[in-house]
Amino acid sequence: MDADPQRRPRRRASDTEPNLALWAALEQGAKLRRILEDFYEQVYVDPRLAPFFEHTTKSWAIDHQYAFLAEAFTGQDLYFGDRPRNAHHWMVISHELFDYREALMDQTLRRHGLADEHIRHWRAFEEKFRSHIVKDVPFAKKRRGQALPLEGYEPVVLDSGGICDGCAGIVETNATAHYHVRTGKVYCAQCRPGEARGEQGA
Repeated sequence: MDADPQRRPRRRASDTEPNLALWAALEQGAKLRRILEDFYEQVYVDPRLAPFFEHTTKSWAIDHQYAFLAEAFTGQDLYFGDRPRNAHHWMVISHELFDYREALMDQTLRRHGLADEHIRHWRAFEEKFRSHIVKDVPFAKKRRGQALPLEGYEPVVLDSGGICDGCAGIVETNATAHYHVRTGKVYCAQCRPGEARGEQGA
């Protein structure tokens, strides 16, 4: 995703304070990356979770989540993507599925030897976003408090690349693509739907 300052994250009450002890336990990020690589290896073959990542590469998911968590745990400005509410706005996710994902993360953290106190902090941080993610129907993204439409396309710069949903070709790193604001489907410049080109009825 691009580094549009309108989408720059802000520290909010739902965020935790930096936890430098946890960051040290994560080997200044080295173990965090190993954990996420392991976690997403499981996610991408999980029949319940993989469909949500059908249109993003595994490396993009890892890099995106790494930046989000590294910022949360260190307090540094490292993440420039959507916050959880907007990032998941089109995904219909139940409490049970949220718990299922969290259980998988818990197992992964324990497999990598993270101490219980650090697991509790990590899990508590993710739990704060439950109300932003769990829902029965998609809801509109919000930018500066204004609801955006559930239908239509927006341009986006893919900082880690991706896969075009039109031709299944690779969208290179830092290339501009168009994504559907509800489904999250991404199209390269050659395959972008008519609506993304400003045409009607696509």
